[in-house]
Amino acid sequence: MTSRFGWRIHPITGKVQFHQGVDLAARHDTVFCILNGIVKVIGYNAYIGNYIIITHSGDVESIYGHLSVISVLPNEEIVAGQAIGITGATGRVIGEHLHFSIKYHGQELSPLAFLCGLFARPP
Repeated sequence: MTSRFGWRIHPITGKVQFHQGVDLAARHDTVFCILNGIVKVIGYNAYIGNYIIITHSGDVESIYGHLSVISVLPNEEIVAGQAIGITGATGRVIGEHLHFSIKYHGQELSPLAFLCGLFARPP
């Protein structure tokens, strides 16, 4: 992990800013979906570059940014563990990585706390 969820000094602007996800070091790596869901949108944003937003049950969204390749389409049904893209350095970055974030009812959550909660649930 190269940048955590929460307040940080932005590596490009040098200003204190809230980071809404985590950044994971990568080098042209395959990106996998964390849960079953439906692709809500794919697109480009000046900040997170090429991105995918996937909606999951319970009003959860997962966001994957700075991708070099997007291999899914809007409204496509996705299963957990399915390849959805390749990491990259699109958008406002200082190097290749994956930006990963989670929204629950529209509010950003710590992605690591969310994932730990998933693994802690009984089957």
